[in-house]
Amino acid sequence: MSWFAPSRSAGSRAIVTGAGGLLASGPVLHLLGLDVAADLATRATVAAATALAVLLLVRRARPEPPDRRRPWLLLVAATLAEGAWAVLLGEDVGPSALGSLGHLVAGPLLAVALWGLPAPVECRKSWVSTALDAATAWLASAIATWELFVADEGAAGWAWLGLMADPLVNVAVVTSVVAVLARARRPGGLAFGALAGLCAGAALLAAAGTAARHGVAPGLVSPVLAAGLLAVALGAWLPPEGVESELVSRSRERVAVLVPLAPLAVAAAVLLSALLLRVSLSPVALVCAALLAAALVGGAVLARLESLAVERSLDDLVVKRTMTLGTREKWFRSLVRNSSDVITVVDVRGVVRYQTPSVTRILGHDPQLLVGTRITGLMRPADGRKLEAALAAAARNPGRPVTLEFPIWHQKGRWCDTETTITSLVHDPDIRGLVLNSRDVSERRQLEEQLTQQAYSDALTGLANRAFFRTRVEEALAQSFAAAEVAVLFLDLDGFKGVNDAQGHHVGDELLGLVGKRLAHSVRPGDVVARLGGDEFAILVTGPDAEEAAVWVAERVRRSLASPFVLDGRELALGASTGIAVSDRGDETADQLLRNADLAMYRAKARRDLGFVRFESQMHDALMARMQAESDLRHAVANGDLVLHYQPVVELGSGRIVGVEALVRWAHHERGLVSPGEFIELAEETGLVSDIGSWAILECCRQGARWQRYAGPGGVFKVAVNVSARQLTSALPRQVRDALVETGVPGSALTLEMTESVLMERTDEVVELLRRMKTMGVKVAVDDFGTGYSSLSYLSRFPVDILKIDRSFVQHIGSDCTEQGELAGTIVRLGESLRLETVAEGIETEHQREILARMGCTFGQGYLFARPMPADELDAVLAEQQPSAVTA
Repeated sequence: MSWFAPSRSAGSRAIVTGAGGLLASGPVLHLLGLDVAADLATRATVAAATALAVLLLVRRARPEPPDRRRPWLLLVAATLAEGAWAVLLGEDVGPSALGSLGHLVAGPLLAVALWGLPAPVECRKSWVSTALDAATAWLASAIATWELFVADEGAAGWAWLGLMADPLVNVAVVTSVVAVLARARRPGGLAFGALAGLCAGAALLAAAGTAARHGVAPGLVSPVLAAGLLAVALGAWLPPEGVESELVSRSRERVAVLVPLAPLAVAAAVLLSALLLRVSLSPVALVCAALLAAALVGGAVLARLESLAVERSLDDLVVKRTMTLGTREKWFRSLVRNSSDVITVVDVRGVVRYQTPSVTRILGHDPQLLVGTRITGLMRPADGRKLEAALAAAARNPGRPVTLEFPIWHQKGRWCDTETTITSLVHDPDIRGLVLNSRDVSERRQLEEQLTQQAYSDALTGLANRAFFRTRVEEALAQSFAAAEVAVLFLDLDGFKGVNDAQGHHVGDELLGLVGKRLAHSVRPGDVVARLGGDEFAILVTGPDAEEAAVWVAERVRRSLASPFVLDGRELALGASTGIAVSDRGDETADQLLRNADLAMYRAKARRDLGFVRFESQMHDALMARMQAESDLRHAVANGDLVLHYQPVVELGSGRIVGVEALVRWAHHERGLVSPGEFIELAEETGLVSDIGSWAILECCRQGARWQRYAGPGGVFKVAVNVSARQLTSALPRQVRDALVETGVPGSALTLEMTESVLMERTDEVVELLRRMKTMGVKVAVDDFGTGYSSLSYLSRFPVDILKIDRSFVQHIGSDCTEQGELAGTIVRLGESLRLETVAEGIETEHQREILARMGCTFGQGYLFARPMPADELDAVLAEQQPSAVTA
């Protein structure tokens, strides 16, 4: 939008129409002879224009920073002075000193305000040139004003002073207008339209004041004054910033250049008229004319000097630019020649039109021999067709770079992986082709392959690792179209732990590497073999016959691992327990298949007679039941849901209760009282048996301390508690000592029972632990003696005090199976020879008791005497039989 273009809105048209009507109303009414109405109309017009100008000037000054508000406030003051004084005096505005007061105050304010407006950011004219322009305008305006309005005036006194001051004020205003417009050649802090409006308003106000001073008809003065005020309002209303068209900008520059000539034209007309009419000029006019001539000569000299300086600066700039372009061209050529990329310019068909020399260093080809050939000749046919399609697409859509990766043939006879970016410059007159920027990414590809290999392969065996195997299982499940098309084999090596512990991890790692090679040769092409960790391996089998293929692979693996492995001249035998899981439903996940195969593998490990086991849903149900039982058992241990029941141990000869055996029970919230046979194995597998055993020892000692009053004269009431293999650690003696000290029970009253298998594991360590406990007086009993694999030589090494005859031997005493009964007698005689006490378990009949007593067995326990019972029930039994026992 140009700076004087009126708004096209209906509201703006109404305002312009109304303003024009008000401006024309005064002169029209004067012509009609209605002087009073004309005076009122002119006063209203000037008042409205003043109010509008003040309002817009204040609105324009408000967003300015405080240090830049002064020119606008001066404009507000000048507008109020000029407009309010004219409204106040009305028809009395004239050549008197009182009538000149408003204009004499407003004029200097207008001049100072115009000089204080923000200068353009870019201004080619210097302050000296601007000052000369201002001086020229001032002198020219002074000549015209003096000769036309002052020289012939005959006023005296204050009126003469007003007439003398008025031209000087007008000259100052006009000079400011000329200087400001002359400097506004470039866009800057103010748009030229706003600046022109303010300057036009100031000029009209000066013209109106001059006209009023010299008796021009009031009907014509007031419209000029109102027009000046409206011009000021327009300058305040126009935006301070804006984007100008090229045509508007050029027109504005012409106006800015020609404005200083306007006062010269007026002065020249006055001087020429005086010369033609042979009118003598006043001394003031002659002095101003001489000074004007000097200013014009000075301006011409300064303009020539500035032109010469500009010419020299332009020459220097051209030389510098030429040198810079030459340097940049050399620099660009050096960059292109030594670039690490290969830059090729081809046409749409792929014919090379330019090739950088870097192709020799990177691909070994001569760039001159490549020009004129098709770039696809260095590529595989499929990649060449892909490049041709990309070139055609890039030519159709310039400005959209396309990146491709493909190998290019190297001169040394190998393929070089490249990454090529295609940029279409077919519309560039200097290029007119497609630019291919190719980069050698062979090392990056190799590094990516190495990182991928490290991320998805097992470093020890070179097989796939767990993450990659799981990903492949997921892909196989996603690509399968029916159930039973994906099978997973889970293998765990049998005997590997013994080899690793006995011969070291180095041998174990070598053995795993050999196992991995045999597994890789045992599968079909396309099957995936992975090492999941430790000595666990997995195999992925896919296809419509996945289940039959998995069985075939499992047999191959079994036969492959059956041959001994030779390491360091020694043969090592290994086996494998294999579990197979098949995607029966078709909606299984990779984790579910691996878990199912793992469960089947554990079932195969438990059944050593089977080479592999296929997963069945019952296995998962059993696992869930086991997990639930483990969770319940942990809560039972934590919440104190375990209790001890006690079975009396009696002296077979007298029938007197001499001790008890503590048997743990689980008070389950749903199943009731659970015997140890149903949860002790689970407790040993989960490690909870250590916590249970520690609690049982302390609880048994606490009850045993109460029952010492039932001991025979000079003896102790014995309490026995079972100890598992997991409890045989260095912490056991400390637990026993703490329990004895806390409860006060004598050490000889406590018996620790353990099976033969427990004693045979870690023999030397167990012997040391038992001897440490023997120093506290604690007794040691071998439970279920005769069912294990101990020998007299081992038995003699352990500090054992009691042999407990297993119930399987006692049950056959007095029956047809005489061999079992004779074994019970043999154990009794063995105990006598080794000076050990013997306790027969599982006595259910009086006949069995009598035979065992005749054999020499001292003590016994079983349903014949009492079942296991809680501590309070045992208290009642002991209280009832104690008097008779003492009497006997």
